[in-house]
Amino acid sequence: MNDEIYQNALQKIECDSRFRPIGCCGGSRGVTGPTGPTGPQGPATITIGTTTTGEPGTAASVTNSGTNQNNILNFVIPAGATGPTGSTGPTGPQGEIGPVGATATYQSVIKKDSMTIFVIH
Repeated sequence: MNDEIYQNALQKIECDSRFRPIGCCGGSRGVTGPTGPTGPQGPATITIGTTTTGEPGTAASVTNSGTNQNNILNFVIPAGATGPTGSTGPTGPQGEIGPVGATATYQSVIKKDSMTIFVIH
């Protein structure tokens, strides 16, 4: 596009009343209108109430369990989807020796290094 066509198009846009800002192309700004009525009073207090975990896939929500003047906002935030299973952790330490069963008897216990050997008869 050559520069002359561009400048002509730009001039038309700038002086078109649908596009021009106040004061463009010699227009004057009008007088300020009257002040509007005062709006309703907002809440005097906003308190956070409960936060609950919702079911995965449900919408989050906020409810007001207080009044219009003293809000108590309760949130429900859905749980995220279950993630993938992690890798197996290291083996834990050996547990304590359990009680002897009702039908078994043992004569001796031998401990060697980290092994426990029961001699049962």
